[in-house]
Amino acid sequence: MKKRHENELNQLLEKIAYEGLAVIPKWQMALWYDQDRFTVGIRRDVRERWIELASELHWIEEKPLHFVEIKTDIVLMHNPVFYEHDE
Repeated sequence: MKKRHENELNQLLEKIAYEGLAVIPKWQMALWYDQDRFTVGIRRDVRERWIELASELHWIEEKPLHFVEIKTDIVLMHNPVFYEHDE
């Protein structure tokens, strides 16, 4: 991963920590990882980076990172915002 892409990913994770969620195109995430598509390996690495961030930002320690794929985008969030009773 190029340094600039790593910085962008770190900014994305911080945005999720503070705002609750972020949306990114699948192609962009795959590009950062020099992959042809969004893979399980990418998910694992992003989750590991989330755990690293949680060691600095303690209020997110108990909040797992969730991935939702919607067509060409990925929604990343630390709190599920979709509840059955809200539909």
